Amino acid sequence: MQQEPLSSKSKTPLYKQLKVSLTKYIEENLVEGDVLPIEPEIEKMYGVSRITVRRTIDELVVDGVVRKIQGKGTFVESKSIVQTAGTITSWTEEMQRQGKEIQTENTVLMEMEPTQKLKKKLQLSSSEKILCLKRIRLANGEPIAIMINYMRAKYVPGLLEKGLQGESLYETLEDEYDIRLSKANERIQARNASDLEAIELRIPPQSALLHLTRVSYLEDGTPFELVEMSNRGDRYEYYIDLDGRNKTKTNEGKG
Repeated sequence: MQQEPLSSKSKTPLYKQLKVSLTKYIEENLVEGDVLPIEPEIEKMYGVSRITVRRTIDELVVDGVVRKIQGKGTFVESKSIVQTAGTITSWTEEMQRQGKEIQTENTVLMEMEPTQKLKKKLQLSSSEKILCLKRIRLANGEPIAIMINYMRAKYVPGLLEKGLQGESLYETLEDEYDIRLSKANERIQARNASDLEAIELRIPPQSALLHLTRVSYLEDGTPFELVEMSNRGDRYEYYIDLDGRNKTKTNEGKG
């Protein structure tokens, strides 16, 4: 590891200079899961104090660049949560696949009268009720997404009283109600966070979000749920595999 020189004469504090240098090194040379040199090595390479090194690494932890594991070291984190499009998977399953520690905060589950939008999207009868499940989802202790699931209440009797049986809603639906979603339509748009969303996700007001709207269907084609998910733009990205263009024949020169 070749360090960039730090200047004690600069107006920029040493820990901030070190943070810039370490961040650049990580971006250019390391990938998720790689380990950083131990603190004494960084201290020696840059000629700074242990306090400066620890403060820098603590800031990198807060920024989500690295992760400290007691007794093992400091490891490079994946800055973005990558959601692979094309298959219906639960958020919990996707985070577990990527090795993230998941948590849920501020869970609210309630019955509600559907809005006109929900009535139209879910093709509801005039008397149908909706269950609304709202959660703040965290990965490795950091708020990543606000998730709201609107479900047709008649398909999940008792869910309001029992609640989720674990972190994953879809696992609860499959295990408790034998509900399996066969397809979904998804729309993704970029927008800025509202004041409430910024508070819930612990980000600056007007930060960029990726907002997802999904309608999921049962095996018989019945619309079952509408999902509204607001994802942090600096921590979330979508990955999609695309097929090649189909070859088409033209009739140029033919009458």
